[in-house]
Formats: sequence, C-alpha cells, structure tokens
Amino acid sequence: MFYKIVVAVLKVLVFLIFDLKVHNAENLNKTKGGYIVCGNHISMIDPVILAVSTKRQIHYMGKKELFDNKVLSFLFRNLGAFPVDRQGISLSAIKSSIGVLNEGGVLGIYPEGTRILSGYDENNAKPGIAMIANKANAKILPVFIKGPYKFRGRLEIFFGEEKDYFEKYEGKLRTEEYTQIGREILKDIYNLQADGKNNEN
Repeated sequence: MFYKIVVAVLKVLVFLIFDLKVHNAENLNKTKGGYIVCGNHISMIDPVILAVSTKRQIHYMGKKELFDNKVLSFLFRNLGAFPVDRQGISLSAIKSSIGVLNEGGVLGIYPEGTRILSGYDENNAKPGIAMIANKANAKILPVFIKGPYKFRGRLEIFFGEEKDYFEKYEGKLRTEEYTQIGREILKDIYNLQADGKNNEN
C-alpha cells in the first residue's frame, strides 16, 4: 500500500516536471512471475521514471552510497531498492536479487553499472546481470530512457520485448560467456532508441 501511495505522488510530480511519454509499457505490464528489466542509466532518478511508467513494482539494486542520504535512502527503499557495493562482489545484493525473482517480482538492473551519458559502448557491459538471470531462470526485458532531464523537457521511455538470451548456450557458463550475453542485452537496450527514431518518421 505504501509503495502505491509513493508512486502515485511521484507520478504527479513527474508529469508536472517533465513531458513524459511511455511506449509499449504493456510489454512489462502483461508479464507474470519473476522478470529482469534492463535499461540504460542517465540519471539517478531513472528508477523513479520506470516506477511511474509501469503497473508492476520494480525492485532495484543501487550503489550503497545512495543510501547514505537519509531522504534518498527512504525513497529508494520504499520503491523496492536495495544497496550494492560496486567495488567488489556483493553477495548480499546477488542473494537479494535472486530472492526478488524467485518470489515472482521484477528486478531492475543497469547493465553498465553506472550512469552513462556517452551512448552505447559494448565494453560497458558487465557479466553480473546474465549470471543472476541464469541462476534465477528469469526472463529479460530491455528498456531505454531518452532525455533530457530538464523542466518540461520531453522524456521518453521505450519498453522492449522479452528475449531468451541463453537459448544458444549449454551447460555451465563462464565469465566470458556471461559478459557476451551482457553485451547482447546492452545492444538490445540501445537499439530501442533507434526504434524510437524510426517511429518518428
């Protein structure tokens, strides 16, 4: 209940501050069970934009430094976020992520690991997302947010379609294979931007 109240308030604020347009939200709204939503990351309020754009609650892992601020910590925790240490392997974050998925929830992850404003670069892909998806047997759905984040600026969010990134792999996967899958996911995310441009023509 508290989550719905927070999201309702944030939705009003978002639509007052930004000119937000949501594309294909039904791709996520119609899903059932555990899912991973993977998106590009251009602002620390990306999770807020995703939260007000879909009917399903999305749980996020965020860098632990964000939770040092009491206001942000309160906001993010009530939006379903939990901290992760980006300087090392955060076993607690991995356990929390798999727990969300096993309970049928939606997990939001940014494959690049940090905010990126320079655009697509396959070298920014990390292997962790694919490892979590594989261990939880979860499907992945890409999403792309297009800025700018400025007062009454046009914000657009494009939801892609689910994809099985493991169909061509068999047996136990290595870090190199998880990284390659991460690159495929990242490419699909940024391809949504191209799809958005095509729709404008």
